Amino acid sequence: MRFDLLRFLSALMFTFGFALGLSSAHAAWPEKTIRILVPFPPGSASDLIARTLADKLQAKFPAGLVVENRPGAGGTIATAEMVKSPKDGYTIMTGTMGTHAIAPSLYKSLPFDPLKDLIPISTVAEVPLMVVATREVPANSMAELVKLAKEKPGVYTYASPGNGTLNHLMGEQFKQTAHIDMPHIPYKGGALAYPDMIAGRVTIMFDPIVAGIAQVKAGKLKALAVAAPARSSIAPEVPTMAEAGFPGIDSTLWIAVFAATGTPPEIVSKLNTEINAVIASPEVKEKFAAQGALAVGNSTAEATARFRGDTARWAKVIKEANLKLD
Repeated sequence: MRFDLLRFLSALMFTFGFALGLSSAHAAWPEKTIRILVPFPPGSASDLIARTLADKLQAKFPAGLVVENRPGAGGTIATAEMVKSPKDGYTIMTGTMGTHAIAPSLYKSLPFDPLKDLIPISTVAEVPLMVVATREVPANSMAELVKLAKEKPGVYTYASPGNGTLNHLMGEQFKQTAHIDMPHIPYKGGALAYPDMIAGRVTIMFDPIVAGIAQVKAGKLKALAVAAPARSSIAPEVPTMAEAGFPGIDSTLWIAVFAATGTPPEIVSKLNTEINAVIASPEVKEKFAAQGALAVGNSTAEATARFRGDTARWAKVIKEANLKLD
């Protein structure tokens, strides 16, 4: 009896010591540089927000953070890399509604299951999409653009940051609603589409106002509409899609930070706390607002609920539209 008691106490002490060791290890985290993967090129909305977070988190994480761009395949390249990385919180990523909630239903096969393999740490920002057009197109409104497209089917085109992105689906939704033939030209990120748009080789693009407004203010492109429920504070003169005659074509793009499933809860919690503290700072809120983005910041549970809800929503839209990509 005494032997059993001693063995039980020894096991209990070992378990307690092991748990304490794990807790201490996580308390010391991070001890090396954290990688933030971005599924789009430099200059994209996800990239700008990731770099803002990395810059402001340096004070809390002395080992540093580095932003690494992994564009292509609608965000799946960056996601696949993160999922394959060690589940220790040293590789995280920014993801959008398009790359994480839409892609799973649009692609026939993916090397991961977003709902099973990803943990939304926090929703960082919401960004409305703006319809920008090349200055060469003789249209200054969505109605004029539709008229031109109907007169010359297949001549006018729309760009997107890649197949499977929200930008792509909104372009398809616009085509279906307007009953026009407007070919889709996918790029590996919106920033890579701008040279062709400025040159007049592509007609329009639904892109986050964070990126598009700079081109409009520089006089290189023109804004036709904001694909959001309300006008943007940084472009109050630009009508919404509903005001332009196309109600229902609006969706605010969210950008969140993700970790891979299997990352210790203590690390996820620490990342959530520090990221949300950065988002809540007046400086970051003002910086986001200047780019047309709304700072959010929420719990992992809230971010997960939104992620799952939008995944179900877009799965229905994609099924009804019979869209599939290889």
